This record gives sequence, C-alpha cells and structure tokens, in this order.
Amino acid sequence: MNIFNEVGALAISTRLQRLSDQFRKDGVLIYQHNGINFEPKWFPVIYALHAKEALGIMELSEEIGYAHPSTISLLKELEKEGLVESFKDGRDERKRMVRLSGKAKALVEQMQPVWGKIRKTAEQIIDNANNLLQAMDETEYQLNKEGFFERYKRMENEETNAAIRIVDYTPEYAQAFYDLNYAWISETYEVEPEDEKTLSNPETYYLKDGGAILIALYGDEPVGTCALKRNGDVVEMSKMTVSKSMRGKKIGDLLGNAVIEKARELGASKVILYSNRRGSAAGINLYKKLGFEEVPLTGHNFKRADIKMELGLMPS
Repeated sequence: MNIFNEVGALAISTRLQRLSDQFRKDGVLIYQHNGINFEPKWFPVIYALHAKEALGIMELSEEIGYAHPSTISLLKELEKEGLVESFKDGRDERKRMVRLSGKAKALVEQMQPVWGKIRKTAEQIIDNANNLLQAMDETEYQLNKEGFFERYKRMENEETNAAIRIVDYTPEYAQAFYDLNYAWISETYEVEPEDEKTLSNPETYYLKDGGAILIALYGDEPVGTCALKRNGDVVEMSKMTVSKSMRGKKIGDLLGNAVIEKARELGASKVILYSNRRGSAAGINLYKKLGFEEVPLTGHNFKRADIKMELGLMPS
C-alpha cells in the first residue's frame, strides 16, 4: 500500500488516473499483440460510430460523455488517420455529421474478436465483491446529480454558514466596522466625507435614532457588517460589506436576510439603499435576490450613488 491508498477519497482522481493508465497501457499491448495499430483513446468515438453509423458532433459528444472540445480534438486525430469522415446532413446542410471510413470499418471487423476477449479479461478483474462497473455507475449517477466542484462549494458554504454568527453591534466592534468598510470603499471608490463621518462614529450616526448595526462573525473574527439608519418607519441600509478573504461564501446572503429581519423588528415599513451599478454589481445582484427593486434616484448624500432601491416590508 502506498501513500495514495492510505489517504482514501482525497486521492480519488489520482487513483482513477492510475487505473486508467494501467488499462490503457495494457490495451495498447493487447492491440500490438494482435497486430492491430489502434490507440485505446480512439475507442469511444470508433465504437459509438460503429454502433450508431453516423452522428452529429454534439450527439457524438453526448454519446461518449466528452466535452465538445475534447470530441473535436479526437475527431481531428481520427480524420488524420483516415478513420472517420465528415459530411453534411441531408436534412440540414449546416449540420456536420461524422461516420467511420471504409478503413475504420475494416479495422472494427478485425478488432471485434479482440474486443470480446478484452471484455472477458476485464470481467475477471472486476468480478469481485465490490464490482467496479457497478461502483462507477453509482459514482456517475451521483456526479450527474451534482458535480464534484458544486458539491465542494455547497459543503464549504454549509461549513462556513455553521461557523458564521450575526450579532448586534457593541463598541468592541467599532474598529472592525471602520476597517472593513474603509477597505472596500477605498478599493473601489473615493472615501467621501460622509463615509468618514459614518465610520468614525457609527453609534451616533446609526444607533442614536433607533437604527442598528449587524456584525458577521466567523468564529470570533468580524468578517462583515451592515447598518440601518432609521428615519421614521423607513430605514436606510448601508455599509454592507464582507472582508475580501471571505467573499464568495454566501456571507452577504446571511447578512442581507438578517438585516431585513432586523428592519422588521424595528417596525420599519420599508428599507431603502443607495449603490453604484459598476462598482457594486455583485451587491446589486444580491439586493435583487433579496427582493429590492430599483426606484427613482433621490435623497442621497454620496457622489458615487447612481441607483436607489427599496424593499417594502410586510409584518413578520
């Protein structure tokens, strides 16, 4: 047993590649042993066209389960070898079809007895308590339901969400509120006097009139903020940010939903916000997902604001 056997699922790609390389190498030896000039990597295309006679490029890609560029690359190689030929579909001249050449059909006839023996040999290898073909079927089914990368991102988000807490502002978070917001504003825009005013004294600017500030904690580290400034039964949402190292983990979604719930707790009938289409495109997409709609741009204090959005609240 080597190191890759010991680490289990972490090395699944390495071990599958190792198996594939072994089968491919021995496949070459089998064809050479029978005096056949054939590369195992050609098999999916050759067999599919043998079984289906002629296919469009997209249809062929679906049949063999390869990405379109990979299929094109294989077809170019096979055309160079004189094993496939292309022609226009009689029903649609814009559609390119491919089929086996006469040379390939003769080669298939020569290979069929060898394929039969290869099948029997492979069945001996996989005929055990943990049948490889059945395991592959189950694995492919799981990957079709949700890809490897998509599963990774979902599990990462679930772990992050479990570690995230949204808490009310206390004075100990004053510096974090300033630093997190100053970082994103200065990265994209000019830090305006109104920014300095709100960031330097958030308790007076937001909390004095009955507003709120929420802090997203990852463990005990502040990684996000969002504030509500109250004006009667309307609250303005602002200073919503997530630290650069934690973006892409859906923390903004958690903050957004939490701040809307906080607005309801404050008795607000409406939440408004101001943003910038170019510099905060991702934020605007989040606001739309949360239910905000664009309204005429009025009543703002920031030069960078070029869009106003609002969300009407129903009592919870």
